[in-house]
Amino acid sequence: MPFKHILVPLDSSSLAEEAIAHAISLARNTGADIHLLHVQKSPSHADEHCTDPVDWRLRRAELRSYLNGLSEEISGQEIAVTLSILEGRPAEQIVEYCEEKDIDLIVITAYGKGGISRFDFGSTAHKVLSGSGRSFLVVRPGEAPPDPASTTYTKILVSMDGSPRSEWVACQVASMMRGQQVEIILLQVIAVPEMPRRMPITQEEHATREKFVECNRRAAEAYLEEMARQLQNGIKVRPRLLVSQKVAEGIYATAEEEGVNLIAMSAHDWQTGAQQVTGTVCHTVMCHSNLPVLVFQDLPEAQLQALHAGADICQIRQPTQSNSGATHR
Repeated sequence: MPFKHILVPLDSSSLAEEAIAHAISLARNTGADIHLLHVQKSPSHADEHCTDPVDWRLRRAELRSYLNGLSEEISGQEIAVTLSILEGRPAEQIVEYCEEKDIDLIVITAYGKGGISRFDFGSTAHKVLSGSGRSFLVVRPGEAPPDPASTTYTKILVSMDGSPRSEWVACQVASMMRGQQVEIILLQVIAVPEMPRRMPITQEEHATREKFVECNRRAAEAYLEEMARQLQNGIKVRPRLLVSQKVAEGIYATAEEEGVNLIAMSAHDWQTGAQQVTGTVCHTVMCHSNLPVLVFQDLPEAQLQALHAGADICQIRQPTQSNSGATHR
């Protein structure tokens, strides 16, 4: 399974709590445990110049009670929960916690206590996403918080671009959802080459561009059909092609049109190096989609070495055994 330890950073706001339902849904499918973390500003980092130690300790006791209440709801669903309260700057402590506890997925809302703003993300979320180096699920908080007991992913759109990284994401999603009543849509957007210039393109240039797009479309069609064949062991997998000049817009617009519950994609594409946090396409989808976006970071080192050696990193051809009888820790 792709995830073992899921972190949900909380700041006592109802907006941040909307991430919990999604963490529970993923934990159910992967057998992962959930870590609830609250970072309390120490007196040296508090907004006030002088913080009353008694008030600070009372606040800490309130936080412990708050997290205990959330923990009871999660553990009641047979999911192991770890509670932690740290001191310091929130983003820094969250990133350090990920390293210390070997967190492999962060589930976080785009905004927290600061509220929804004109910016794409709140300051803490932006720092965590850019500095953690972990896979993450970004949730756009809405007017109606999701119900943890009923949040399920029945239709997932996986963004494909023909790269081994996107294939790996599709394999991870299929493995994670094996045995569930779910439809996975493999979407590849065929980009129409841009030809920026002051004068219109000639008829010959237009024909050349159309031929280029058609060649890519045929190749992508065969590629997606093969990927769907490999993945559809016990789950429904449907390929879909789209031709568009705007790849990212095509992804989140198609997701809305299809009524999916989740978008899954690799942080990196063909043009993006591993040294970057996310590529342009991934970043644009994260910023503009109202749907939850599950972003897988770069391939594990072992997979990268296998890829360089020419191995097939996506080998889901045999159905896996169901673990529905297993109990959570």
